[in-house]
Amino acid sequence: MKVYISQPYAFKSDEEIVKVREDIIKQLHAYLKDVEVLDSVIQKEQTFGLKQLSQSILVLSDADAIIFAPGWEKSRGCRIEHTIAEEFHIPIINLQKKD
Repeated sequence: MKVYISQPYAFKSDEEIVKVREDIIKQLHAYLKDVEVLDSVIQKEQTFGLKQLSQSILVLSDADAIIFAPGWEKSRGCRIEHTIAEEFHIPIINLQKKD
C-alpha cells in the first residue's frame, strides 16, 4: 500500500518536519505490514507555496491512502489535500498518538 503523509511545513524546522514524519512512519509500519511511504518532502529552499502544493498533489495522485500529521487542520495545504482525499475517495488513515 502506497501512503502519502500530509504534514504542515510552515514555521517548522527541517528537523521538526523529519521527526514528525519518522514518528508517523513508525506507526504506519506497526499498523500495516506492506507499506510504501511516498516521498512528498520538498526542501523549503527548492520551492514554496502553490508550486510546492502542486508537486505534493502530483505525489498524492499515486497514493492508495493518506495520513495527516498533527496540526494539519491549521495548514492550508493540508486542508486542500484533505479535500482532495475526500473528493477522490482516497482512504484516510487515522492513527491515535500514544501518550
